[in-house]
Amino acid sequence: MIDLLNRQRKVPVQAARLSARLQCAMQAAGVAGAEVSLMLVSDRAIRVLNRRWRGHDRPTDCLSFPGRAPDDAGPSPEPHLGDIVISMERAREQGLARAKPGTSTESAIEEEVVALFIHSLLHLLGYDHETDAAARRMRARERRLARAARGPQSTSGSGRPVNRSNASR
Repeated sequence: MIDLLNRQRKVPVQAARLSARLQCAMQAAGVAGAEVSLMLVSDRAIRVLNRRWRGHDRPTDCLSFPGRAPDDAGPSPEPHLGDIVISMERAREQGLARAKPGTSTESAIEEEVVALFIHSLLHLLGYDHETDAAARRMRARERRLARAARGPQSTSGSGRPVNRSNASR
């Protein structure tokens, strides 16, 4: 379960659609029943957190804070994996820089938020990128989860998947 809190006003967010995509990524990661808090914030807010927790007095794109382990989960039946904080201003900047030509601003930002969430989720699950081998493993896992976060394929009226290249025939 994702507890999404939008604590900024600078970048519009389609919270329901974003939550659904992030839940697909969590399911693909095998942690669909776990809890993750996601806070969308401004550069100013993430800078304060980055300075306090990492000693870096600058904004960053995302931060992750591990939660409680399953064995000390208390009254909750599912583990709280942790908290993820994403700067929507960084997501907008990075998303637009990486977007393919013709991609809408909204789609570019959403893709970047999904990518940052997946990256942070993997940190909560113990992945890191401290060595070349670990970075390759993490990047491969990010790609698999990003594919899953695209959600189920579109279907035709018959319920069969649509082959986009033949959809207009």
